[in-house]
Amino acid sequence: MPLSLTHPTMIKEILIGISLCILIFGVVFVFPLLGVFALLLLPLPVLFYRLKLGRNSGGIIVVASFFILLLMTGAQGFDVLYFGSLLMTGFFLGECLERQFTIQRTMVATTVLVSGAGFTAFFLYTLVQGVSMEGILSEYLNRYFQMTSEIYSEMGMDKSQIQQLNSVFMVILPGLFMISYMTTIWLNLLIIRSMLAKRGLVLKSITQLNRYRAPEPMVWAVIGFGLALMAPYGPLKIVSINCLFVLMLVYFFQGIAVVSFFFEKKQTPMPLKFFCYSLIAVQLYVMILVIGLGFFDNWINFRKLNTAAQ
Repeated sequence: MPLSLTHPTMIKEILIGISLCILIFGVVFVFPLLGVFALLLLPLPVLFYRLKLGRNSGGIIVVASFFILLLMTGAQGFDVLYFGSLLMTGFFLGECLERQFTIQRTMVATTVLVSGAGFTAFFLYTLVQGVSMEGILSEYLNRYFQMTSEIYSEMGMDKSQIQQLNSVFMVILPGLFMISYMTTIWLNLLIIRSMLAKRGLVLKSITQLNRYRAPEPMVWAVIGFGLALMAPYGPLKIVSINCLFVLMLVYFFQGIAVVSFFFEKKQTPMPLKFFCYSLIAVQLYVMILVIGLGFFDNWINFRKLNTAAQ
């Protein structure tokens, strides 16, 4: 019989979940460089306790953690919205996994739900404050560019180079954001799978991630967006390059799945696996090779998976 929310054990578990979220907030604010990596794990406490304690307890952890975050920041800053989105990510991931969604459906549903909730919260905030969305975004980006310009200037870069970098950043910003967010989801799914496995729990939807395959029609999307880059229409190029960034990440996941599959099949020692994964993470050319491996796996089927069975 599930414990009630007022049971001492349940209260203790909820407080631990909230404390872990607050600990990550603290790392982000006290150690900004380390905080970049800590933020990747922010959905994890919510996800773990959502699966362990249930929907109501998971919701309490999200709401209480976000309220404490508002007190810590004085409800100021666009980053608060992003932190809140990561908390909701953990909650919605738990909802999807509990319903045994496939990995692909889990990522799409979580992204859509969090994006919708985040946009709604942002819209309501602008109504209450009497300001426009464009004004808030412009102010935030101006502060970001001012900060980066100071850093680049200290590195010896001239103003023309800085402006060029900022222009490129603005073009690929949506794609970069989606890559960051999808990587966060994938990382948390990998970690929660390991945590549950140690407790003897198995979720079929994330058990065999090394057999992941992107939908075959996605290949035509890559080809289509690639051809669109040659179009003379500027906005179409911007949309295409950002979509290609996201699609390349999907094929990177498939490439990593291929690598992981053969590591498992050959019973590769952990030190060698760690070295190879580290090489993929730090070497751009190796990363591109993994993306190509995932892309051509749709035709060559390196793992000889039974597509029909999948």
